[in-house]
Amino acid sequence: MKYLSRPSLTAVILSLLSGALISVPAQTAPPVRDPFTPEQRKYWVLQKVNRVDMPAVRHAGWVRNPVDAFVLAQLEAKGLRPNPPADKITLLRRAALDLTGLPPAPEEVETFLSDTSPRAFEKVVDRLLASPHYGEHWARHWLDLARYAESEGFKSDETRPNAWRYRDYVIRAFNNDKPYDRFIREQIAGDELWPEDPDARVATAFNRHYPDESNARNLLQRRQEILNDITDTVGSVFTGLTFGCARCHDHKFDPILQADYYRLQAFFANIRAADDIELYSAEVLRQHREKTAAWEEKTRSVREEMEVLISPRRKQMVDELFAKYPSEIQSAVLKPPAERTSIEWQMYYKAKPYMNPDPEEVAESLKGQEKARWLALKAELEKYSDLYPGDVPIGTGIVDVNGQAPKTHILAVGVYDAPQQEV
Repeated sequence: MKYLSRPSLTAVILSLLSGALISVPAQTAPPVRDPFTPEQRKYWVLQKVNRVDMPAVRHAGWVRNPVDAFVLAQLEAKGLRPNPPADKITLLRRAALDLTGLPPAPEEVETFLSDTSPRAFEKVVDRLLASPHYGEHWARHWLDLARYAESEGFKSDETRPNAWRYRDYVIRAFNNDKPYDRFIREQIAGDELWPEDPDARVATAFNRHYPDESNARNLLQRRQEILNDITDTVGSVFTGLTFGCARCHDHKFDPILQADYYRLQAFFANIRAADDIELYSAEVLRQHREKTAAWEEKTRSVREEMEVLISPRRKQMVDELFAKYPSEIQSAVLKPPAERTSIEWQMYYKAKPYMNPDPEEVAESLKGQEKARWLALKAELEKYSDLYPGDVPIGTGIVDVNGQAPKTHILAVGVYDAPQQEV
């Protein structure tokens, strides 16, 4: 694949899936030295897939499908013979544990033992594949690849309350037999390709499961560590190669240049976490907002007095936090929106959650009469709870900060503030 000026990320990923690795640029005069050795270019996993003939085997009666022939050929080459067929109970247990992770129930064993038809085992497999436990069991393997977690990691390890929606998305994808290419596209670019589909929006959480040090004050370094995690994960999951090794230098073994690493990273240079994806349809969301507006009108005076009580303490908490940020982060937060660069927008969104602490958290620090009055107002607000339509279901994922991605550079030995040539 030659360098592309504005490539589609899904096109690149699908090219990687097909075995075509991002390569050196098209040669011009004078010719560019090939950075890869002949051995690297012959690496078997990067070769074109070709159809091969079934191998000849001595015990052909054991073969029930073409895959068996390849397995048996390897066994015979080592002087081994297959084990005899398993008995029906053993076969059923193996299938059940493999497909659902659960042993068969006694009644399922009885049904299988009493079924003497040629399709008895085929019916067992169909039933297990149709079980909701199939998706629950096999989704675990994909969730491991996606480094799925329900907390931020590091010392604070705050809970990610809506991370579970991605877990359920993956389970549904397995149980609904979602085509693999659609499954991939949703997770890499679902917000761009299917913006009205809540499943596709939640699917982008594949790139939201990075560990995040919420207490870090150097947001530029924090951004780079997140980008590294996303690049490492996308590279390894969709190419099967140790892509992360090229972060600091050209890969020592696999044909991946350091420039390849940062060219892949450039696709994600403009993203931010989207932890507020509304999962209602447009019509249901409209009705919800109407009901919320009616509740807000009824409770306006109570909520305004509550806000007056906590406002000074909130400002104090925000000011104390804001003072700890480096000057460039403070500048990004204070800039008028129209003047922020893409990087400054990312810094703004990283700082934003901490610039607006939860009212309950602020109220916890109130004392004396102010605290008593807050609790009284809160009790008064509870009287209108029957009018409140509840919170909108929220999903988490990834979204672009704006329409202009920042430049991406190769970083000297991966150091966030040591940029070299642009990719």
